[in-house]
Amino acid sequence: MDTETDLFVQAFWVKCRDIIRPEFDEAVDALRGAGHEANVATLEFSPDEAGNADAAPAMVLTVRPKGSDTAPALHVRGDVVARDAIFVSALETPRRYDLAQVDLAVVKRELATAFATLLPAE
Repeated sequence: MDTETDLFVQAFWVKCRDIIRPEFDEAVDALRGAGHEANVATLEFSPDEAGNADAAPAMVLTVRPKGSDTAPALHVRGDVVARDAIFVSALETPRRYDLAQVDLAVVKRELATAFATLLPAE
């Protein structure tokens, strides 16, 4: 892996640890408190498959709404080629941010937008 890619991947994980994961954990607690199943997973970067979107470093919030067999998710992926963070959830157009732009406000907004598609209206 080249140095720039390595630095981007490291920066992506720092952003996840410091900003994204705490908000995802708070969302998991709220979702579980409302009777839903929710989990957070990470996917490591695979430099051998850099052209494959699934090879990107990612953090995924998966939700199984109570009474549902589906498990939609909010994915935050690090695009190692464009050096962007991509937020995408079920039935939505992916939104790209320069990694430096991903702050608490962005994560909260993305979670609120994702909940509108991840959870059925009650």
